[in-house]
Amino acid sequence: MLRRIVLLGLVALAATACQPGSKDSKKSGPAVATGNGFTITAGELKARLDEQSPFIRARYSTLERKKEFLDNLIRFEVLAREAERQGLANDPDVQLTLKKVMVQKLVQKNFQDANGAAAEALPEADLQKYYDEHKAEYYRPRRVRLAAIVWNAPAGSPERAAKVALAKKALAKLKAEEKKNTLAFAQLVNEFSEDAVSKATAGDLGFKSREDLEKAYSKEFADVTFNLQPGATSGVLETANAVYLVKGTGEQDELNRTFEQVKAQIQTKLYREKKTKEFDGWLKKLRDDAKVSIDEKALEAVEVSAAAPAGMGGMPGMPGMPGGHGPMGAGPRPMGAPAPAPAAAPAPAPAPAK
Repeated sequence: MLRRIVLLGLVALAATACQPGSKDSKKSGPAVATGNGFTITAGELKARLDEQSPFIRARYSTLERKKEFLDNLIRFEVLAREAERQGLANDPDVQLTLKKVMVQKLVQKNFQDANGAAAEALPEADLQKYYDEHKAEYYRPRRVRLAAIVWNAPAGSPERAAKVALAKKALAKLKAEEKKNTLAFAQLVNEFSEDAVSKATAGDLGFKSREDLEKAYSKEFADVTFNLQPGATSGVLETANAVYLVKGTGEQDELNRTFEQVKAQIQTKLYREKKTKEFDGWLKKLRDDAKVSIDEKALEAVEVSAAAPAGMGGMPGMPGMPGGHGPMGAGPRPMGAPAPAPAAAPAPAPAPAK
């Protein structure tokens, strides 16, 4: 039990050890508590308090509450001393936790300068080049979402008149039922539509710009449907190739972000890509220097149990380590490595359908 408590304490310490603030500031000020082999200074107490959320910190404004918080630190120090006395400093689990913290600190020291992106400004020409090459991420025209009942009957074909009559019949049924039945249009799609693809999704055509509608259907189709408000229907719509009954189901406003609006985001993205590339090269060199070899036979023979691990198991929240997941995603990426840059620049999400 003691071993588990100590390990949990070390994990908690690992989580706070890498917070901003110099060692000097944490050790400064008078001692607020002392014991055999340990001293807790005012600076250290304040540093630990500052690591808490504002909501938690607000609880510790009185002397009694500060004593409570200090008592937790004292408890940790006392348990740590007892763990050392019992020889747990050399315990494999303790050594593994220590190794994880060291790796995290190493990578943060070399590759995770919080102010790096601002300090290491990239040439504006590079930022502009990225913007120009990825314009689609920052500009999107207004789009509408439509659903349609389709009758395939080219103009002049023998069946055209009959299909128009069916469209008029469907429109009459829709007007009679839509106020009391919200599924009326979808049911009419199932009853009448001759387009197998859209019929499978209740007539949904997806979000389309005016240009998309003209390319996929026709200019006449776009002229009538692009300005349909959600919930409105087109009436019987005849084009050169088909007859339609179209309903507006949603819309997205135009997205148009200028270079100045996204320049800082592009700077951050390209900086992260640069640091990730540097990290990968650095790690490759370290691995090459380590002369790593893998015995695939021995590896293949390792049995992987689906049962929950005994004891501590994987350390949750220890990114990039076996048994842990974090900002780098799943997999054995070294803990604290620069997070891979997102696949696309952080443009805002599309406006929700109205």
